[in-house]
Amino acid sequence: MSTLTKLSVSDDCRYHTFADGTAAYHARFDEVLSFHGIDNAYQVAPVFLNGQAWHIDETGEAIYPHKFRRTFGFYCGLAAVIENDDWFHISPNGFAIYAQRYAFVGNYQQNIAVVCDRDGFYFHIDKSGQPLYENKWHYCGDFREGIAVAQAENGLSTHIDKQGRFIHSFWFLDLDVFHKRFARAKSDDGWHHIDKNGKPIYAQRYASVEPFYNGFSRVETFSGALQIIDEQGDVVRELRAANNDDFGALSADMVGYWRTFTIATAADLKIFDYLPNDTSQLAIQTNTLEKRLTRLLNALGELGLVKCEQTVWHVLPKGAFLTTNHTMSLASAATEYRGELMQRWHNLTQLMQEDIENVDIFKQVSLSDEHTAMHHNMLRSYALKDYQELVCYLDIEKGDVVFDAAGGVGSLAQLILDQFPSTNVILGDLQGVINSSNFSNKIAFDLFETWPVKAEKIMLARVLHDWNDADALQILLNAADALQNNGAIYVFEMLLDEHSFGGSLCDLHLLTVTGGQERTKSQFEALFKKAGLCINTVIKKDSLVTAMKLIRE
Repeated sequence: MSTLTKLSVSDDCRYHTFADGTAAYHARFDEVLSFHGIDNAYQVAPVFLNGQAWHIDETGEAIYPHKFRRTFGFYCGLAAVIENDDWFHISPNGFAIYAQRYAFVGNYQQNIAVVCDRDGFYFHIDKSGQPLYENKWHYCGDFREGIAVAQAENGLSTHIDKQGRFIHSFWFLDLDVFHKRFARAKSDDGWHHIDKNGKPIYAQRYASVEPFYNGFSRVETFSGALQIIDEQGDVVRELRAANNDDFGALSADMVGYWRTFTIATAADLKIFDYLPNDTSQLAIQTNTLEKRLTRLLNALGELGLVKCEQTVWHVLPKGAFLTTNHTMSLASAATEYRGELMQRWHNLTQLMQEDIENVDIFKQVSLSDEHTAMHHNMLRSYALKDYQELVCYLDIEKGDVVFDAAGGVGSLAQLILDQFPSTNVILGDLQGVINSSNFSNKIAFDLFETWPVKAEKIMLARVLHDWNDADALQILLNAADALQNNGAIYVFEMLLDEHSFGGSLCDLHLLTVTGGQERTKSQFEALFKKAGLCINTVIKKDSLVTAMKLIRE
């Protein structure tokens, strides 16, 4: 086998040189890229001159007569090119290898290339231009060792094989191809490494991780330390110490209530509603002592909620959610978290030691019109944040009766009615809650009594997480009894990760406040099975909440 002469790009990127630095040919271009070998017989390089692009051989001569808008290197004997706004691949004779045209094409790797169609969907094609599978993705990458990363429309990524089949059932915020048996993956709580079953190979999570090289990976912790870990996750060497100490971090965690009370006080005083303003005028409008108000504003500034420019205070984007007229205002939430919700956390130590029963917070809230309004204003904002992008994916048909069970003041019910106006949407909740709702079609009911409706579709939106397993099972049994033939139940919940700690503080919050719990998908599946139900479809988008469509087994 002959060895091709090694040619390099010149320092000014306008021609190619031999190893000794002499020019390989006389021509000069506006830009050249590296030479790539074809069939180990000869090599060609992309060049660009006066707005036109083509490929040259080692003498600087064009290898075909055609000109393109841009050309790229030959890989697997084929090159990506752009003609007008069309992307496609050519053979060394300059002719397209297929008829299709794309918005983007990648280089061939392992005889497979990534392409993006005019609708913005990505998939893989073979060397004849044929798709490898039927699926299309929001994004996908090159194959390595027969496995590629594919990103769904919801932004989550997984691994597929050359037939487009999933190689495991896990989805991640970000993902890399496999290298030396493991792939880098990012979940809600950070980066780590997974095996080909999609499972973490250690428990820790990091700010960043590198691939494993000869059994070791360099990682950066969330405290800024650089470490070398082995394939068991054990630290074998520290390259840089953490830039904040554990003592300080723990101290900051212990005074988290400072933030809670600061924000709640600002919400009580409606400070964000009066901005922009100077301190003296703001003190008058909020009936506060000016010097103390300045200290409160400074604390809000530290939290990134306000800023001061030439003595005038302004609301920052994060702080805007604390204005009372914001469509997703969290002003009521600030007061709620500072009030009884926080008081219930005082029982946590006792809850760890004995099975005490909390007073039902929902019935307690419903007894006061003022408390009901405040509590459900908070829930309304979270409902708009979590459910809005999921509603259009619900399998709801014309004429369906849709029952939003324990749906509060009707935020989800209204979203469904707006999306599916030819349906009969009914809102159900406790009498005190229903009285405060403006939703027109509503009935009072109790989750644990016989339900007063029959429906094709039932919504349980963040309902089950408020109850222990026994109560959640009873709710599911009642929901199943209220289903019409071939009906479905939609359960909206945040799913805990099976292999990390993400969501555990929220789970502890539910234990203290309602006696409920957050659950993993497998824990939900066990509950559903006991109720004679199974998951038919899973809908996951950008919000924390996943919608699970349940049908009878």
